[in-house]
Amino acid sequence: MRISGQKRIFEGGLTETKRPAEYASCSTSESVGAQEEQRAERHYIMRVDDRFDGDRYRVIKQLGKGTFGRVVEMWDELEQSHVAVKVVRAVEKYSREAEIEAEILLEVQKDATLDLPIGRLVRRFSSQGHCCLVFNKLGPSLYHALRGVKREAERRSRGKALYAGRFFSLAQISRVALDCFQTLAHLHSIKLAHTDLKPENILFTAAGRPDVTSGTAGLAIIDFGGATWEHEHHSSIVCTRQYRPAEVTLGASWDSSVDLWSMGCILAELWTGGVLFSTHDEVEHLALMERTLGSLPPGLVRRASGRKIEKNFRHGTLRWPDRAYDLASEAHVRAQPRLNDTLRGEPHIAPLRWSKQLADFYDLLWRLLEYEPEDRLSAVDALKHPFVVAAAAMAAAPVPEEAPPPLESSASRSADRQLPVPLDQAGCLP
Repeated sequence: MRISGQKRIFEGGLTETKRPAEYASCSTSESVGAQEEQRAERHYIMRVDDRFDGDRYRVIKQLGKGTFGRVVEMWDELEQSHVAVKVVRAVEKYSREAEIEAEILLEVQKDATLDLPIGRLVRRFSSQGHCCLVFNKLGPSLYHALRGVKREAERRSRGKALYAGRFFSLAQISRVALDCFQTLAHLHSIKLAHTDLKPENILFTAAGRPDVTSGTAGLAIIDFGGATWEHEHHSSIVCTRQYRPAEVTLGASWDSSVDLWSMGCILAELWTGGVLFSTHDEVEHLALMERTLGSLPPGLVRRASGRKIEKNFRHGTLRWPDRAYDLASEAHVRAQPRLNDTLRGEPHIAPLRWSKQLADFYDLLWRLLEYEPEDRLSAVDALKHPFVVAAAAMAAAPVPEEAPPPLESSASRSADRQLPVPLDQAGCLP
């Protein structure tokens, strides 16, 4: 899960949460002091050309690291191919969790006829006291791709403010949605929730720099370490804070629909270039939700845990700004735009026209960001949404002879969820 980082507010009001350096860097060099600390915590200490599982795997470079251990690119001498190996800390707790993740992945990918876009587990072994999981080598994450797109946008803007619509295009976002919803539809059909979807856990399938401009680059979901079966105990805290739905934040019961909320946050981030709910504080997170999506429904608040209701609510209403931890937090929430304003782009220069495609995107986000889990769009229904159906055609994916009909408008949609101006027959503003 993401740990605290600094928060930066763009000139145009969008926010970005900086990832700590250890997650952004893939350097294989570390100071002696850092290595001693890592050794004490039973991490594998990176050495290029180290050998694993006899002489089968040769270490090339580090791809990433976290509390669980490291992900290392290695050369498989037997298969003559590059692989990504999760080298888990030599600690019983993490080794046990890795074994659980391996069992989940084997269950998910046991149907060989399904070409499911996930990071596939090739095999597992133990070496040098570490549990190791071998995966097919994938490309960079959505997070790193978005960071590269933002750098290019900043270069072209020459110091001007950055707004929505300058990063991933709607065609690219619809392709991301298609690949992710295909995976989620299968996971949820076998009663499994991923519970930690975020840009870092969605990778391009092709190695090297992804061609995000084409809108056809394939994607895969990784990191099933927190995946939960429907019949298993549900932890009270799941999902990284910025992608965590209201029911989890409130301590209410949750199900696989948490993945759909996370997808709504991710897709919005690709369009705006900033985290939709940029926060590390529980009450501020709820205040940002209300600012963007409207008031929390009374029924959901009543299902919240008693401790959270007592601490954060008074007579069913969020105690904001009373519970703000400082004036900067109050200002941060006040600066949060409504969802339709977030999507429209440059409000004082050249607001984006509400094209048919943008209207479909707006509608999809509302359905994914429904407060009540039972009202939230399912992964199967998301695949039938016009915004995602268009991506299936673009990707030349198999499509039915008759395209699925557009979904009916959500009965629970409040007045402030309607498009601010009706579209004409061409799908544009009159």
